[in-house]
Amino acid sequence: MNLSRAKTILIYAFLGLNLFLCFQLFGEELLNPLRVRVSRNEWRYVEEQLANNGYILETKVDRSVRKSAFLTVSPSATVKETVRKHFNIPATFTTGPGEVHLYMGREAQLRVYPGGLLRVDLTPGFPLLQERAVADETVLVSLTERYLQENGLALAEIRFDHLVRSGKKTVLHYVQIFEGMPLFSGYLKAILENNTLMAVEIYLLEPETPLEEREMEVIPAARALLRLTELLGPSAPPRRIVKADLGFYSREYDAEKWEMPPVWRFLFDNGESCFINAFTGNLEPETSN
Repeated sequence: MNLSRAKTILIYAFLGLNLFLCFQLFGEELLNPLRVRVSRNEWRYVEEQLANNGYILETKVDRSVRKSAFLTVSPSATVKETVRKHFNIPATFTTGPGEVHLYMGREAQLRVYPGGLLRVDLTPGFPLLQERAVADETVLVSLTERYLQENGLALAEIRFDHLVRSGKKTVLHYVQIFEGMPLFSGYLKAILENNTLMAVEIYLLEPETPLEEREMEVIPAARALLRLTELLGPSAPPRRIVKADLGFYSREYDAEKWEMPPVWRFLFDNGESCFINAFTGNLEPETSN
């Protein structure tokens, strides 16, 4: 066989193999490049529909196609003892209305609700600033997190999400994080009155890592925003959307274990949230807590 011809055949065979491997890895995206991101025209249409219905988008939105799966969770069984020991609260308790367990300590009272919610009432409250001092969000968050750190409540699973003021009351909302994604049903709330930390509410979940083979493509953020306008209807006056995140959410259940669907959470500037199921596009009802 001619040596030059043999080399040519080998080169073409090598190129063919590379093309085959590239198609196996990236073929779906190459055949349909708009799967990866929403086009500019599509996104412009979404923004127009939001504006026409009285919604102002004031945050960056992930426009890529994402995959997710149902997340199996159960209420945390360890947080109660962590809180009780850090505040030196005795293990004895009394049972009140609604089967709430009340633990009495010198510095704090601990209420444990049947579904797993914990509430720590400080006796008395802990002043973070002088009563009439005016503090911006950054200062309040920093002072609150210092207190949480010093009292064993700076849980590794949570991160600051937003702050809501109402008269003399301020509530700092923290959300639970699992493998980089927010679990909106898991949270910590720091409740302040007149710059004094009065109570902390904690509800954490123990998630199980979902199997990759159970992952499915979720609806894109653009479609979820359009569903928001369809489900909530026009808003007057306009409402500002300050956060848009893909995470997990469900109502709290008095059960050992349940599944949470992936959701698009849209947070408004007044602290209210809208949860759009990322598989069905339906509205998930917000918990009362």
